[in-house]
Amino acid sequence: MNINIPRPDTGDPDSQLGHVPALDGVRGLAIIAILIQHLFPSNNHSPHWVLQALLVLRNQLWCGVQLFFALSGFLITGILFDTLNTPNYFRNFFGRRCLRIFPLYYGVLGVLLLLTPVFHFHWQGQAYRLLTYTPAIPFRSDWSQNPSPYIALTHFWSLAVEEQFYLFWPFLIFWLRTGRRILIATIVGAGFALIVRTSVALAGLWPINHTLPACLDSLMLGCSLAVLVRSRYRNRVLRWATPVFLLSAALAIFQALTHNNYSWRNSFYLTTIGLTIISLASASLIAACLKNGSAAQSIFKGRVLRFFGRYSYGLYVFHFSAYVTADHLLTPVLSAHGFSAPKVRLAVGMVALVVSVVVALLSYHLYEKHFLRLKRYFPYRREASVEAAPSEKRQVAHS
Repeated sequence: MNINIPRPDTGDPDSQLGHVPALDGVRGLAIIAILIQHLFPSNNHSPHWVLQALLVLRNQLWCGVQLFFALSGFLITGILFDTLNTPNYFRNFFGRRCLRIFPLYYGVLGVLLLLTPVFHFHWQGQAYRLLTYTPAIPFRSDWSQNPSPYIALTHFWSLAVEEQFYLFWPFLIFWLRTGRRILIATIVGAGFALIVRTSVALAGLWPINHTLPACLDSLMLGCSLAVLVRSRYRNRVLRWATPVFLLSAALAIFQALTHNNYSWRNSFYLTTIGLTIISLASASLIAACLKNGSAAQSIFKGRVLRFFGRYSYGLYVFHFSAYVTADHLLTPVLSAHGFSAPKVRLAVGMVALVVSVVVALLSYHLYEKHFLRLKRYFPYRREASVEAAPSEKRQVAHS
């Protein structure tokens, strides 16, 4: 496979690999889907078929996590491949990842652990797993336990999956080195995830969809895309991106609307090939946003989506705790004043959303941003002698 390495850039370290604004919008879509799923629960059944269809689709918005995984695989693989032959390859990658992820993650856990004697949090062994990014290991369901009715950390499983991915993927790319080998590895990894989930489903065991082996297809398809758009197949991939997205998304929606009890907990189809199809839709949506002038690129460059994308990490970390706290504090009061259940749910969700946005903004500008400035000590540098082909000069990765 003919892989063209991009041209060096002497600009700001955070933009040396090129920033695609539409990908911020993709990240925004992912977090908005998760916020709707978690902050606005509702009755899953309605006598009106239109409302029932909307409820079914709302219940599938957890697929925002799969979109996050595909985007992470795409961006991280692009960064690692583009800087493969540069000095301090591992040091710079892991240094920048730690500065982006650890301050908020361990900051939140540290504060909660310090407050444990005061508020009598009950970790039930999960504190150690959270601190080591292993909440879903071993493969059982106790990762879903929270230390307090006012604190929700169950969604941290996806952060653990990504961190586990970061621990092995840079070394594998460094060892494989060529685009062809990396692409083969991504295909094998995606197939492995499907085999693992299918084997577990056939055995009638508890689904392990919240573990790295089961999520590898989402990550690997994003990784495959990163390699393909740096190859001679780039134009072909971008040309087919929108049709593939529409087809795979339509199939996922059709299955959701035509199957009862359609969830990862009890649907054999969804927990096996269904998740792979959602992962394919995620990767193809990312590809569609890379094509200049495409409808997807125009849509995802919108300010609202990019705003949510910029603060998605903080929103993801804080939103669930904001919701359970608002639920415990507001629901009894609003119900006692005669508010109907739907109005209570809507009010709680809106309060949690506003609180999540405000806290995420404050966290980023007063806390996280200071650590991000330290990325200048881990700059990405490419070999100045390597030139990209004209069609490859535009970068598609942004850390």
